[in-house]
Amino acid sequence: MTELDQISDLEILVADFRRASVADDATSAVRILMEDVVSDPQSIHDIVPESFPNDMLLYEDESISIWHCRFVPGQTTPPHDHQVTAIIGIYQGTECNDLYEMYSGISLRKTDEIILSAGGVLEMSPSTIHAVSCVSIEPCCGIHVYLGRLTVVERSIFDLDNGCVLPYTEEDYYRIMNAD
Repeated sequence: MTELDQISDLEILVADFRRASVADDATSAVRILMEDVVSDPQSIHDIVPESFPNDMLLYEDESISIWHCRFVPGQTTPPHDHQVTAIIGIYQGTECNDLYEMYSGISLRKTDEIILSAGGVLEMSPSTIHAVSCVSIEPCCGIHVYLGRLTVVERSIFDLDNGCVLPYTEEDYYRIMNAD
């Protein structure tokens, strides 16, 4: 498959998610579509160019943000929230989502751990706080769909080492992640 064919297939995938995002029950429509999409992980793997950076915004408008995300083995993100519903589908590798809740104002407590492998889907509410780790020997790749314009939402990132909550910025995200 040529890169041009891959881009064309990705445009179709984006259009499908855009249609689902404006359905009466957008969360269910996007989740059902995501489950269908990642039920054949190889088909997604085949349409994503290897040249994609680790985090690539595929499309965004007021109703939806669609990202392709790749986490390398051993990589762990800092805990963060999205403030919009998130639906993640994994097509390669395995990731661990550590879920947290706030207590005592700004402290976090781990409440759960969800392991997702190729074909797995995770739906998170806007208030979910999570950290992601790639726990496979190969990169963990997925399609992340957010029901809103993720790039302008006021979100939080949690610096566990310093015990503080910060407004989410890409700079702090990578600074905290690379400190580990």
